[in-house]
Amino acid sequence: MQEEKKGLSWLRLILLQIVIGCTLIGIFAYLFRTGVDEVRIIPREPNSRDMFDGVPMRMNITYPGIGTISIEDPKELIAWKESFARLLSSGRQENRANASRLLLSGSIAYLDQEDVSFQIGTSGFLFGSDSVNSLEVSAEIRKLQNMLIDKTLTADTVSAAIDNAEHEVFRLENGVLTPLSASERASLTMQMRTSVRLIDFSHFNFTEEPPSSHYVVQLAGEEKNRKHWLHIDRYDNAYFVVFDLLDETNHKAYFKLREAS
Repeated sequence: MQEEKKGLSWLRLILLQIVIGCTLIGIFAYLFRTGVDEVRIIPREPNSRDMFDGVPMRMNITYPGIGTISIEDPKELIAWKESFARLLSSGRQENRANASRLLLSGSIAYLDQEDVSFQIGTSGFLFGSDSVNSLEVSAEIRKLQNMLIDKTLTADTVSAAIDNAEHEVFRLENGVLTPLSASERASLTMQMRTSVRLIDFSHFNFTEEPPSSHYVVQLAGEEKNRKHWLHIDRYDNAYFVVFDLLDETNHKAYFKLREAS
């Protein structure tokens, strides 16, 4: 009787074909693979300048004792961002003992990243975790500070400072400070609130004469050893001159009363 030949079963044959087919597909896929770009994720450094890559939406500035104002104009925000970046790239950090008596603080709100805080002192600039206070950029720092003070000293902010019960308002006569009465303070507040800011005052010579009235506003600060003052001069031709004597900045802002046309 002839012996029956044994071979692979149908199931084993199918599995063998699958293994061989997958092996061939893998070999051909490797040989004829398509090149792709390799993407590497680089962690952000703590002191990187990537903070300037965002889209600024709003900038807030706080003047000690005056309050906070907001800048939302897109062109102006881009200009401020470029000024901050230029300042940080051109300056350096130095060990300087003198501390800023006048310190403006603020923050920039971005569309696609977290807000970044900043501080501008009389001799130093801090943006996020980066800071500069070298003599090379001291003039630029003072220029930025004066520009922000000019933004902050408006008829609304000054009148609000006069009306604020936490601040003290005096009349200065012959070197003597006399507190204003409630009615006098209310009248001064209304005059300041309805005044108009003057941009070009170069052709006025009224500051060469002594003012008819001189008022002093002592602003309440967070630290008792740092006093901020506003000096308000009233002239007969109905002009106010408001400036801050803190740290001898002597920043001036001129206002005209509405009833004096």
